Amino acid sequence: MLRDMDFTLRHYLKNRTIVSRDIKPILDDIAAICGEELKLHSFRSGSEHGTWIVPPRWDVVEAWIKGPDGTLMASYDDHPLFLAPYSMPFEGRVSLNELRRHLRVHETFSDVYIYEHRLAYDFTKRLKDWAISLPRNVVDGLEEGDYEVKIDVEVEPGDMLVGEIVLPGSSDRSIALLADYCHPGLVNDSWSGILALMDVVSRLKDIPDGRYTYRFLIFPETIGSCVLLDSKPEYIDTVDLAIFSEFVGWGRQWKALASTKPDGLAMKLSRLVAKRFDGLESGDLWDGFGNDERIFDFAGVPSMSVQMMECDEYHTSRDEPGRLEQENIDQAADIIFSICRMMEANATLAFKQRVPFQMSRFDLYANSVHRKQAFEYNRSILYGLKGGKSLIDIADETNVPFDYVRDYAQAIIDNKLAVKK
Repeated sequence: MLRDMDFTLRHYLKNRTIVSRDIKPILDDIAAICGEELKLHSFRSGSEHGTWIVPPRWDVVEAWIKGPDGTLMASYDDHPLFLAPYSMPFEGRVSLNELRRHLRVHETFSDVYIYEHRLAYDFTKRLKDWAISLPRNVVDGLEEGDYEVKIDVEVEPGDMLVGEIVLPGSSDRSIALLADYCHPGLVNDSWSGILALMDVVSRLKDIPDGRYTYRFLIFPETIGSCVLLDSKPEYIDTVDLAIFSEFVGWGRQWKALASTKPDGLAMKLSRLVAKRFDGLESGDLWDGFGNDERIFDFAGVPSMSVQMMECDEYHTSRDEPGRLEQENIDQAADIIFSICRMMEANATLAFKQRVPFQMSRFDLYANSVHRKQAFEYNRSILYGLKGGKSLIDIADETNVPFDYVRDYAQAIIDNKLAVKK
């Protein structure tokens, strides 16, 4: 049973689009569940940030279609995917041929509504056309005649909202946790990432003396992160790592995707965390569903995404709460928390003396005959540290598990043989 099912059922059918009255209550609820104060960033409709113009508020009053005989066929009340977000207002009768131009139908499933995102996210199409979705088994039975369509939407100036929950650390460096609140009526897409990161936030609160400040950022996909980073460039300059998550409710292949630079921090973390979890594959940011992690990556922040692949229900009304598996949400939280813990532990050391320390005196020696693996591990760590490499660098470049590297380095520090730089 999904732990946050009540929270999900309260909000998943709401008008989760770029600018809507429904967003603020969702963000308030997230903050309340996390037990933290909500920091709200507001961006007014019409304002431009890094070439991105914030659209007006778009909220649905009613939307429906009636057949030639006047019978109600489908409506927004049936499912929010019935109406494409940022459709223009329309009321009138259309022929079957004209209706087909505005219909969106799934290629495979016969009984689903689909998510048409292009009107909302394509600047040239937003509020210049309208689109509705119908199940294929309905479309296949459409008869010649005129169909009555009503799309009554409020289109007014509003504010695009970005929610932020901050867990302060002991330094001015940050790790950003990214999730999207958009995609009305869908839960694996976007929403499942919110559930996983809420769990991560609860775990991070228990870390004593955390070094990093954690910023849990919730925004509309792509435009939200672009506008936020353009308006707050310090979020680029002070963030050492960004981690995005979605599609973690179900799927067929776990992925830890990372910035494409093979020797970069994000890719090293991707490879390391993939060794920790069975069935988790390391990969490139462009190997999976791409969202705000790519925005942060382009801006210069090492970025990752934790997700599952091959979701057949992608962008359809089959993406529903009953399919969410708590075990998978927990797995995503485990992976992300593990990455955060590696970041917290990461360090470079400076030895206090130039000659090797007497390892046996401090119980840091492993015999090369009887404990060959430990001997080789220790040697790799010592030469890595001497060469100025970080713990993450050493674990990634050798076969030494990160936890072993961390514990051995901590023993060196505890014995006052080296200090963190």
